[in-house]
Amino acid sequence: MAKMKSPSSAKSPSAETIAEQLISRLYDDILQQHCVVFVGAGSTTERRYWRTEPSFYQEIKTKSNFPVTNPPPSFPELMEYFCSQMDGGRHNRLIREAVARIERFAVPGEDHNLATMFGNELAEIPYFNRFVTTNWDPFLERSLEVMIPTVEDRDLAFWDDRKRQVLKIHGCITRPYSIVATTTDYERCIRDNPLIFNKLKDLMATKTFLFVGYSLRDSDFQFIWDGIVKSLGRFTKLACAIDPNASSESAAHWKSRGIELFETTDVMFVRRLRARLEKEGRMPAESLLEFLHRERSRIADIHIRLDQRSSGGIASAMYQDGLLHALGNILTYTALGAKKIETFEGELAEARKILAKMRRSNNPIEMAYWTGRTEILSRFLARSSRKIPAFIHPFSLKPSQKFVKGGTL
Repeated sequence: MAKMKSPSSAKSPSAETIAEQLISRLYDDILQQHCVVFVGAGSTTERRYWRTEPSFYQEIKTKSNFPVTNPPPSFPELMEYFCSQMDGGRHNRLIREAVARIERFAVPGEDHNLATMFGNELAEIPYFNRFVTTNWDPFLERSLEVMIPTVEDRDLAFWDDRKRQVLKIHGCITRPYSIVATTTDYERCIRDNPLIFNKLKDLMATKTFLFVGYSLRDSDFQFIWDGIVKSLGRFTKLACAIDPNASSESAAHWKSRGIELFETTDVMFVRRLRARLEKEGRMPAESLLEFLHRERSRIADIHIRLDQRSSGGIASAMYQDGLLHALGNILTYTALGAKKIETFEGELAEARKILAKMRRSNNPIEMAYWTGRTEILSRFLARSSRKIPAFIHPFSLKPSQKFVKGGTL
């Protein structure tokens, strides 16, 4: 575990320092998109940082009247007990309890913000493209804008290696029949969806895993992980886990199985990672994106009110189209974490080629449009926060802060 026991005179490293240590450990794999994030409910609906309400586990334990004198059951054992005691062995009431709990986090408000804060910030990092979760809630895939998460074997028909993918190994609340909750469910889930678990095995064998909001105690996970470790031996990739409440005992236990614990938080990790990526020029700063949002609103307002009955108006309108299209592209794909800086650099090079072609063919309308696109892309890549010229001169076809009416093009 990254946080070591130290003499009373020494200060323990902060959660921020430990997050930096974890980032350094994973950084090369992250940049190569070789890091898989495994998200548990502790990063969504079971986040406990300042909440005092009972967890879903505690709610079910209370509602099932589980004997207080008995040892605490595992999660699937408790779910099995609830179904047996409250619903004659059926799952209907348990699923309704799960739906009711997740619905509390689905509406706008503090609960929703709490359940989506990690996923929303993670989504902006363009270097993660594979995610695994045991969560029933749909918040991770919604934050990542993944339209079809892989919940059942038949979903693998829509797996696309070029896009972000979410593997949901315990089902999804939007498909109640897919939920894996009880010990019986756990026993059948690998058998019922072998292709999904083959995909998980492949990821575990070839990628570096980072576990967040997850207890690492699920029996199907342990079965698969132990099999990978046994097969690959000393060639098994070291996995890492974030646990703000990790103990020395749990750290030693999981390190013996190839998983190193770091005593920090998921949100601290992703924020410190973003800060490093921004510092190295691999991601735009939030202040730059806020500036571009404001500029887009300003230019759109000018565009709507622009009189296009002169050559100056037509040229500026086409130029503004280029500005707005490029701004929309940048702001959309950075928010989704779907494009890296290298992609935008390629787009700028292509835009410049097209602009040069339009100049050779003496096409002033297209020249104005592609001037707008190159203007935004070059400013974005230069991290410029200078006011964007909203007009273009109808004769020189150079960006201008002022409108020039002009004659004929």
